[in-house]
Amino acid sequence: MEISNGIWVVNNLLPAEKCREWIDWCESIGFDEAPINVGYGKTAVRKDVRNNSRIMVDNKALASEIWEAAEEHLPKYIEGRIALGLNERFRFYRYEPGQKFAYHLDGYFQRQNGERSRLTLMIYLNEGFTGGETAFRNDENTIVTPETGMMLAFDHLHLHEGAEVTKGIKYVLRSDVMFSG
Repeated sequence: MEISNGIWVVNNLLPAEKCREWIDWCESIGFDEAPINVGYGKTAVRKDVRNNSRIMVDNKALASEIWEAAEEHLPKYIEGRIALGLNERFRFYRYEPGQKFAYHLDGYFQRQNGERSRLTLMIYLNEGFTGGETAFRNDENTIVTPETGMMLAFDHLHLHEGAEVTKGIKYVLRSDVMFSG
């Protein structure tokens, strides 16, 4: 359901059991510090902007599985470009107390064939923590409170933040919706 211009939320897109499996898998591998893009294809750790941790993995089967569940809830076209599926590059995020991702715009991913991401797609893997809302600086000041299995998708052009977690641990899966070139 589109809750604001270019922002979609779907409750219970994925079952809690599957979300728990991903959390357990991530914890068995271990997380690394999450850098930010600083331009010209370079990244840097900037704890004043982002101090959470992440795992990055490419998984085409997971991209297909999630797209199958999410596709009907998302726009089929944006500015004449056709939605094709999810980027197979997944980022699993962990936010512990005191961690956040300050207001920012998400960068796009472009393939050599011209396909380009336009929407961020996130799935909250848990709840039961305090803080950690996704807040947008838009006309409505939209705030999304995470729930297990909830999908949040939004245009890369939306300024947003992952608010500071003050108690507990927040886990998120992130990818992008790819569109034709």
